[in-house]
This record gives sequence, structure tokens and C-alpha cells, in this order.
Amino acid sequence: MSVEKISKRYAKAIFDEAVSTATLDVVYTDLDFIKRTLKESRELRAVFKSPVIKEHKKLIIASQIFSDKISSVTEQFLNLLINQSREMYLPEIIDSFFRLYNENKGISEVTVTSATELDEANEQKIISFIKSQSGYPDVKINKKVDPSIIGGFIVDFGGKLYDNSIRYKLSKVTKELTLN
Repeated sequence: MSVEKISKRYAKAIFDEAVSTATLDVVYTDLDFIKRTLKESRELRAVFKSPVIKEHKKLIIASQIFSDKISSVTEQFLNLLINQSREMYLPEIIDSFFRLYNENKGISEVTVTSATELDEANEQKIISFIKSQSGYPDVKINKKVDPSIIGGFIVDFGGKLYDNSIRYKLSKVTKELTLN
């Protein structure tokens, strides 16, 4: 089974459980905490990806790290993933859950890459544009800074890429000049 199918299936399972137990926001916060912890800890990522480390040891490690910091619903879900040998897909499952959560809450999530930090005026323009395009009342912006784009910004929104960077415009001009 593909990673995408696995992540969607398990994300839907925890999402449905969170909705039925009225803990959707709590589970979102828990999964965000787990995602940040995985991102910060190379060792924990290695443990979860290792086929050599036995299931019971992974359960103990997960319990020691997360048990007093996450809800019982999320802890049971994490234990289920480990018992089913799916813990290596946890980052993808969490991302799939976040997409379901955002869709449920009417939040459009976009990634904006700019050459320098985005100022408030440009951020508001991007938010207005995304709201008009998506129809969602809320927009969550993930900001990235990449000086190599020289200026402008790139918006990754719903699988669409709006490239308004100077690097892209220069490459178009260069291409046109080489064709003439």
C-alpha cells in the first residue's frame, strides 16, 4: 500500500475518532506537538523508522516522551500506529490529518516563500487573494524565506503554484531572449 493511502486512511481514523469524542482541537494540538518533537529529534525519527527496534520498546519510548503531554485519544492512536508497524508514516499521517482539520474548520493553508520577511501589507494582500480563490473564511500562512528568489514571492496554494518571484521573471526574459 502506498504511503499516501496509508496516511489518508489513518488520518481519517484519528479525525473521525476526534470528532466523535469532541476532542478535535485537542488532537490537533497533540499531533502538532508530536510533529514538532519529531522534527526536532533526529534520534526519535530514527527510532520510529527502525525495523530493528522492537514494537514493545517503541511503545515504552513513546510513552516516556508523550504520555503526560498528549490526550488519551492521541496516545491510543500513537500506540495503534506502533502496534500496526505504521509509526514510520507518522509525519505523513499528521499532514493528512491537518488537511482534514483545515477542511473541516474552513481554513485554507498556504506556503509563501519570499526573498525577505513578508511585511504586514503584503501578507494581507495574499490572505485576501487566497480567501477569494478558495472560498474559505480563514487562511493560515506558512512563511519561508529564500533569498535565491531575489524578490517577490511564491505562493503554494492547493496544489497550485503562483510564482511572482524576480528569479522566475528573469528566467522568462532569458528564455525569450534566447529564442529570438
